[in-house]
Amino acid sequence: MELLVVVAIIAILGGLAYGPIVGFMTTADVTKTKKICKDITFAIEGFQAEYDSLPYTGTYPSNDENVTTDSGDLLEVLMGINTDFNDKAKKFFTADRAKGDRDGLVYSGDNVSKLIDKWNNPYTIRLDYGANGIIDATKIGNNAEGPAYKTNLNVDSAIVASPGPDQEFNDKQDAKSW
Repeated sequence: MELLVVVAIIAILGGLAYGPIVGFMTTADVTKTKKICKDITFAIEGFQAEYDSLPYTGTYPSNDENVTTDSGDLLEVLMGINTDFNDKAKKFFTADRAKGDRDGLVYSGDNVSKLIDKWNNPYTIRLDYGANGIIDATKIGNNAEGPAYKTNLNVDSAIVASPGPDQEFNDKQDAKSW
């Protein structure tokens, strides 16, 4: 009988600890995703410092533009794989291979096909192709209530965001480079 009481007490304590443990794990995942957002931003700034232009994979746009990492084109430029636009093949960005199609680089054969976060979302990158040092963050992720972010940001070259565990850009648990 005493053994059953001890087992019941341990089960209750374990149940009480489960919520905070899951919360800490989610916070750690968001923190890791924020680091990747900053790493992408630093890679873009490094590319810009090296080549005196922002990375692109086709026609150079004249205005700020969103790019998502569900296409590996920009990533291959930043990783030094695409030497058409990174002719020195410098590695400005590296990331781990995804585990089970989550949290990392996904490959199609030898080519990078996308970079996804822990929750299987591509990262959204907004580049300052207008070269005015200001990026309109309201253009990243719109939901039913309107823009997730309500600001223009003074930045060097880019901002990066991931919607986080709730799958929506709403500024609650979003991972952002700013």
